[in-house]
Amino acid sequence: RTLPVGIFDFVGQYETNWGNLMAASVLICIPVFILFLFVQKQLVGGLTQGAVKG
Repeated sequence: RTLPVGIFDFVGQYETNWGNLMAASVLICIPVFILFLFVQKQLVGGLTQGAVKG
C-alpha cells in the first residue's frame, strides 16, 4: 500500500483518529524534508539558471 492509502486507514466512517493521523502525516513529511535539504542548492540553482535571459 502507498502512504496516502495507509493514512486513510485512520479515517473511519463515524470517527477519525486525528492524533494518529497527524503523527503519521508528520512522519511521512520528514524524509521528504531531509531530501530537500540535501538537494536544495541544486534545485534552486537549476531554477535560477533557467530564469536568466541571454
